[in-house]
Amino acid sequence: MRALMAPILAVIFLGWVFYLTFITKTVKKHKDEVFAGFFFMAVWAVIILVIV
Repeated sequence: MRALMAPILAVIFLGWVFYLTFITKTVKKHKDEVFAGFFFMAVWAVIILVIV
């Protein structure tokens, strides 16, 4: 279950970003949260690549 949690959360985050970008068109209003999310995902990916 833990192995599936991170990819599921990443898909949910990307869905939220696509929703902001294409449906509500308010991505500029939420750009700090979007950049923080992508930064978190990048750091997480680097840690996973280093461990594995």
